Amino acid sequence: MSAPDGSASSFQGPLPDTADVVVVGGGIAGTSAAHHLAAAGVDVLLLEADTIGGGATAAAVGVVSPPLRQPFHETVHFRGEEEARSIWEFALRSVSGLGRLLEERGEADEAGLDLSGGYLLAEPHTRHEVERSHQALEEAGLPVHWLTAEEVRERVGARGLTGASFLEGGGALRPGATAACLARSASEAGAEVLEGVKVEATGRRAGSLVCETSAGEVRAEMVVYATHVGSRRFSDFLGDEIVPIRGQGLRVRDAGAQEFPGSYATHWKMNVWRRDPDSGELHLGGWRHDAWDRSYWKMQPKLDQPLQADLGEWFESTFPSTAPVEVMDRWSGIFGWTADYLPLVGSLPGRMGELVISGFSGGGLPFAFESGRVIASIVTGGDEVPGGALLNPRRFT
Repeated sequence: MSAPDGSASSFQGPLPDTADVVVVGGGIAGTSAAHHLAAAGVDVLLLEADTIGGGATAAAVGVVSPPLRQPFHETVHFRGEEEARSIWEFALRSVSGLGRLLEERGEADEAGLDLSGGYLLAEPHTRHEVERSHQALEEAGLPVHWLTAEEVRERVGARGLTGASFLEGGGALRPGATAACLARSASEAGAEVLEGVKVEATGRRAGSLVCETSAGEVRAEMVVYATHVGSRRFSDFLGDEIVPIRGQGLRVRDAGAQEFPGSYATHWKMNVWRRDPDSGELHLGGWRHDAWDRSYWKMQPKLDQPLQADLGEWFESTFPSTAPVEVMDRWSGIFGWTADYLPLVGSLPGRMGELVISGFSGGGLPFAFESGRVIASIVTGGDEVPGGALLNPRRFT
């Protein structure tokens, strides 16, 4: 599947015999890991079965804002305020760090970076939960402020919304193009990045890990699985803990009356959208909460026409100035979810030298860059990344 944002990249070359670390998967997680590993001086090889920025990354709309999948007050209830705040601060550092890198490399425009803020919009049936979550965020000292229904109407021309929690520093980008930028950064720092090489299996032989690929074998000291749902095939543990969920996306041309700066979400990212800064087109995704029976534990992308229609019709009715919208493209993608909505980042239990950066629950873009730093710190024995221990896969053992 090609990236809806139209990104393209090309990384070709012969397969080396060895590498210190092999990263399997060239989406936002794999390229983030490769970037941080290469920057730390590690001999890293990134292998992507198709093209950089494809797969789950290509299917993402491009929202780089919390909220997480869970209202913040619920996270506080289950984890305590300190851990809840640490998770959000991790995501905020991840977003700002990725933004700085893109700016420093002069690739912010290519990546469509827009960190003008993230909106969690409240509908009548979600207002109570959105307000409670917002209040808990304020009490934790996180950078949010409340918008009234009138302010939301003024900013986005909405109908039927009852307010919004606005997050400073959140926003949007082009997922595939961003992954390509990270892959180039890794390559320039010394990583070898290859497209069109699929890792079929891994095993241990004579003290080394051996990756069996479509282009031959590679020996490595460590392997990092960054293939999201595809990571399940390498480990029974990942097969149990990463649940495949099918999402829907569409790209539309509309009347263009509203700018929609930053990023937007309802239902804790069940519905998300952004406007591309160059084309002016809207990228919409989600509506999974209407059809869990058609989305849960689905292993292959598939267009769900009723859900696609629901998303388009809801958007037109909520933002009447956008109607009518002309659909330019439709797509579907598979995302790996975990039981607590947080990714698996760290060493695989009982598997020496094998690590994972996966299971982002459809929220990979806000977490991936800092998660890549966690992987690099584990590999190099560097300083622990604040909040990284909360993502350790061993929490499920």
